[in-house]
Amino acid sequence: MKIKKINILLALGVIAIFSGCEKDDGALPERVSIADVPTITTNVDATGSTIINSLNATTLATFAGKFKVDNYFPGTPPPTKVDIVVRKNNFHPDTNPNAVTNNNNVKVFKTGVTSLPANFTVTAAEIATLFGAPIQTYDNYDFAPDIYVGDKKYEAFPVTGLGAGTGHAGHPLWSEFARYNALCQDANFHGGNFQVISDAFPNGFTAGQTVTITRVSATTFKFAFANVTSPVEVTFTLASATGRVSIAKTKIGNAFTWDLTQTNPNVTVSSAATNFLEPCAGIINLNITYATDQKLFPGTYLLKLKKI
Repeated sequence: MKIKKINILLALGVIAIFSGCEKDDGALPERVSIADVPTITTNVDATGSTIINSLNATTLATFAGKFKVDNYFPGTPPPTKVDIVVRKNNFHPDTNPNAVTNNNNVKVFKTGVTSLPANFTVTAAEIATLFGAPIQTYDNYDFAPDIYVGDKKYEAFPVTGLGAGTGHAGHPLWSEFARYNALCQDANFHGGNFQVISDAFPNGFTAGQTVTITRVSATTFKFAFANVTSPVEVTFTLASATGRVSIAKTKIGNAFTWDLTQTNPNVTVSSAATNFLEPCAGIINLNITYATDQKLFPGTYLLKLKKI
């Protein structure tokens, strides 16, 4: 009997709740307005430059980035207008290895664009003028639209909150912004003599020691490690679009000279922002993981090289 009584009371409670909801429901207050914000895509045009080469004034002068701004859904109502803005961040591996973005440095590139699709071209000189500073290696410039619907503005890169273009990641052919990276690129840099600035691995290279690097191709180079028996040159891979350097687990010799019981030493360098080649500064940074048949040396050890 107790169970039946509880069920009855619960049923009455549900009725009361639904009755209460029905009594208070009604039209949305007139003060609440809803605006349809168009979905806008901003895509890099591959027929233009995709990387700003900050090697020297000549390579900077040749940069001409092209991008297109358009309604993502054809036939949908367009915005009243858009302003094209650009955000600047620097993703240098030493100072910002996690590539954290912030929206505190945004400039207006074009205003009052009322017809979409719209195509744009930007030069390195225009970018430098907008921000009042020379382009630096690892600068990133993101172009996107501030969207106007009537008299309301929806920012691409607000200081707080989400931008107008967020929330569509993964949609086919959609892009929140057009990004241009500033890298220092020299097709022949990764070959020649380099001096060891420092090596964090115990019994590794000595500061001041010369390391001869052989350029194998535009994206590969090789050199031999110190303090191993029967050393072999190992080949590193360079990602030209990012300047990152990596190598899969590779044997460097038969044993360490400082401990012959540690056999078949090998190295690994992950494709991470902290492992990079930067011709403008003349350096190669490699955070290396070492292992042998007997053990894994914990952590990574920075080898810093500078071209002589």
